[in-house]
Amino acid sequence: PANFTVTLMLHSYIARSRDQAREVARGPMKSYLLSAAALVKQYAWAFPAFKRPAGVANPMEIDLSTLSQDEVDGILDYAFARYFDESGLFGTVEDGIARVEQLKAIGVTEIGCLIDYGIAPEMVMEGLFPLAEVLRRANTAAALDDADHSIAAQIQRHGVTHLQCTPSMARLLLADPGARNALSRVETVMIGGEALPAALARELAQVTGRPVENMYGPTETTIWSTTGPGLGDGTARLGAPIANTTLHVLGEDGRALPVGQAGELWIGGAGVTRGYWQRPELTAQRFVDRPGLGRIYGTGDLVRMGADGTIDFLGRIDHQVKIRGHRIELGEIEAALDALPGITQSVVVARTDGAGNARLVAYVKGHAHGARAALLARLPEVMVPAEIVEIAEFPLTPNRKIDRNALPEPASLVAAPAPVAPARASGTAAQIAQVWAQVLGLAEIKPEDNFFALGGHSLLAVQAHRELRSALDLPGLSITDVFRFPVLSGLARHIDTRLRPVAEPAPEPVVENTSSEGRIDAMARRRQMRAERLSRLG
Repeated sequence: PANFTVTLMLHSYIARSRDQAREVARGPMKSYLLSAAALVKQYAWAFPAFKRPAGVANPMEIDLSTLSQDEVDGILDYAFARYFDESGLFGTVEDGIARVEQLKAIGVTEIGCLIDYGIAPEMVMEGLFPLAEVLRRANTAAALDDADHSIAAQIQRHGVTHLQCTPSMARLLLADPGARNALSRVETVMIGGEALPAALARELAQVTGRPVENMYGPTETTIWSTTGPGLGDGTARLGAPIANTTLHVLGEDGRALPVGQAGELWIGGAGVTRGYWQRPELTAQRFVDRPGLGRIYGTGDLVRMGADGTIDFLGRIDHQVKIRGHRIELGEIEAALDALPGITQSVVVARTDGAGNARLVAYVKGHAHGARAALLARLPEVMVPAEIVEIAEFPLTPNRKIDRNALPEPASLVAAPAPVAPARASGTAAQIAQVWAQVLGLAEIKPEDNFFALGGHSLLAVQAHRELRSALDLPGLSITDVFRFPVLSGLARHIDTRLRPVAEPAPEPVVENTSSEGRIDAMARRRQMRAERLSRLG
């Protein structure tokens, strides 16, 4: 993360070959491990030849003095092999670079190399030269391809310190190792345009080392109206109003509600627009003039104001339901679910059973074990869903919003979109069709289909580009190719003719006849060919 250092100490030895590094480090490391009894005990039960003594449940209870020399040697050999392969900086320069990249990916920013643990001094000095090469290459920014205009490349190329995007884009960045690593260098990440799930806020904070900034505001109030840190604690906090903006929580009767009571958010101030173009009825419904408040806009968002003036988002007014006479805000239940460990996203809906009774059903991505008990400790019983269904993927509308109407009945199982195998496409086109089908959530893609006509947009084009580069093993495929060739057949033709043209088939090998008759026939053919060339020259 950009704002603090994470240091890891590793035993190290880099050599010309992995085998050489292993042999040089083996003896000293085994001596070190023997002196560090706790490390030996840590690996003891993992050693297949060592049998657990009867009645010993904890490896820290082992009395090493009771082990035979063969057992000690066996454990040390196994422990060294594990340490060499998984826990140190050993091997060649390439091995060292690979280990450093692994550690970078989990947030380590500095490595302390332990080099004097029993290796002969002259060998230690010799090992400093390749170790210095690891240091140089690990701290040298990778050369950027001029054609690479990905967000990760732009962050690295321009030293980006502030990034603003939607939660959907943030999920894509976190899913890509290169983009995730680049994101860790950004000092301030601002998220807006969609509701910020608590799990996403937590993950972004872990990557960047600080809370993300949650930006909220509808188009009708000139985009942003509030901002505040997204803490990822299960509360969808919208924050405080920006300059020249006022926030008002009003009830159904239009009266201001006290602190802590849920109501609709109305926004006033310089950002409020004049209304909808040539739609006076809708303008009159959503924009009103109130004495003492001025012109305010009704967002339709259900919120609650805290004593410090900050706003918590509870859901949409149109997502309110009544269960046994109680008015329930589904967004508040979703926020509580998203805060539970193991759950990354949730949707709560009201279902009607066979007797006509309304009940709450929650759909979650992740693991729902123990979720109802956790909710009962946090929410009133009437707000706890009667059933919690684990779901692989949420059904989406063409605009990539969650399609609540398409959620399955609780007893149903949701299957991921079936891989497409178009009958009218083959080779590259079939691979593209399969990627498009997965990205767009469609069952079939035809060669004449246009990616954007099928519901794709720029965000999905980025995802499709990444999937295509991986599936087709085409690092040279640029994001602009996806925009330039939106029709499947055109993109396939571009890839086959420009990016990886099909090589001409190799000529059939000539198998000579080694018999005497075959040699005579071959000599006769050569004499005839020479005669024909001479006649043409003459």
